Amino acid sequence: MTTYYDDAKATFDLEISALKTVRETLDTHFDAVVEAILTTKGRTIFVAIGKSGIIAEKIAASLSSVGVSSFFIDAGTAYHGDLGRVAVDDVVIFISNSGETQEVIQTLFALKNIHQDGLKTIALTGSDESTLAKSTDLVLKVDVAEEADPTKLAPTSSTTATLVMGDALLIAIEKANEFKREDFALYHPGGSIGKMLLRNVEHSMHTKIPYVKTTTPINDVIYRISDFGVGMTLVKTPEDKVIGIITDGDIRKKFIYINQVKGSTASDYMTEGFITINKKARNNAAWKKMAANNISNLVVEDDDDKVVGIITIHDVLE
Repeated sequence: MTTYYDDAKATFDLEISALKTVRETLDTHFDAVVEAILTTKGRTIFVAIGKSGIIAEKIAASLSSVGVSSFFIDAGTAYHGDLGRVAVDDVVIFISNSGETQEVIQTLFALKNIHQDGLKTIALTGSDESTLAKSTDLVLKVDVAEEADPTKLAPTSSTTATLVMGDALLIAIEKANEFKREDFALYHPGGSIGKMLLRNVEHSMHTKIPYVKTTTPINDVIYRISDFGVGMTLVKTPEDKVIGIITDGDIRKKFIYINQVKGSTASDYMTEGFITINKKARNNAAWKKMAANNISNLVVEDDDDKVVGIITIHDVLE
């Protein structure tokens, strides 16, 4: 049987070695690039082509996710109208490992012709003696000794190093701006992070609440829990006072200790009392409370301690 993992390990070793080499070259040029991004009055625009373009697009997207107005322009289509997307107060970062990629160089010269010396330009390249490096205001060198693939031609180590350099820029900018988890959520309101950090419990809770009486037969309790799909039911006295909770876990744990299951009722499986959270609390607070108590749902109350809903771990995380 053919195995390939030794080749995979060698690839990791080569690319890790390349990253260490680039790490050692970091100096005040990196600081200058970070300052250029932080102080620009316009946008941060990335220009590249091919595999470098894919990396550039990812870096631009990452910066956008932390509030930096940033986007990518493919150098191959820049001559067909995209040059007009660049304004004189933008900072433009050109990515080319060789620093001689024709489409990238042409785009740089075209933008210089449009904006003269007013446009701030940066090169991310493996050669500080290249045309790209010599034609831009700042150079961030991303030089790897060789690519990891057997032909030494396919972009591998170079694209990995450029990607990590982009991550380094991202993190430096986050720290400079004191960017917090709550800030991150503002730019990801539709994702799980935004849902957890921004939304209140009342926006995620179930408002249809299952109830049974202490005298409800266990078969009916099981049906009640299944019908509502929140993994639990609240328990009332015959006088309609809410006094406890039964979860599907409670039934599994206590089932074997019940002498006569057929005649058992909700009171045999109930836990008196329950853990609550106010409806105005953040989902993040609900998640922390569930984790601290090793439970998967909470009873939601309003400001008058009235039960108004149920929130589950799935409601918070999904």
